[in-house]
Amino acid sequence: MVEIETFLRAPDGGFVRVEACHGPPPDLDYIEGAIRLSVDGRELIGLREWDYVDQLWCYVAEMATRLRSTGRAETYFPDQPIRLSFQESGSRVVVTVKSGGEVKKAIASSADLLNSLRTAGLSFFDKMSELVPGLSYAEARKRLSA
Repeated sequence: MVEIETFLRAPDGGFVRVEACHGPPPDLDYIEGAIRLSVDGRELIGLREWDYVDQLWCYVAEMATRLRSTGRAETYFPDQPIRLSFQESGSRVVVTVKSGGEVKKAIASSADLLNSLRTAGLSFFDKMSELVPGLSYAEARKRLSA
């Protein structure tokens, strides 16, 4: 089972689930936050790996497209040396996160991973469009919806 939650970083340094936010982030050029990605209860990325969360979601949307077309995808976080990769193996996907010397891996159903990415990503972009109507994530939304 794949679980994905998105958080925005509050001005005090804490994190708030994006669904609970009622106003725009403090800096619209650098929207800080985190994606918590767990596979079968094992957290692969979380609040420690916070970054520019809207950019990260755009990168993850691109990864979903590449995974569907080539069976593999990887990206680095926007402003941290953290690598996230997906590698198809039959009907499953090996999800790997490399941060510093630490490597975390888990295996998920390909359909479950892609459905979870679509649902969580579109939910994030919907909420961001509500919080900051001037921002457009049309290309990322299109990639997730394909």
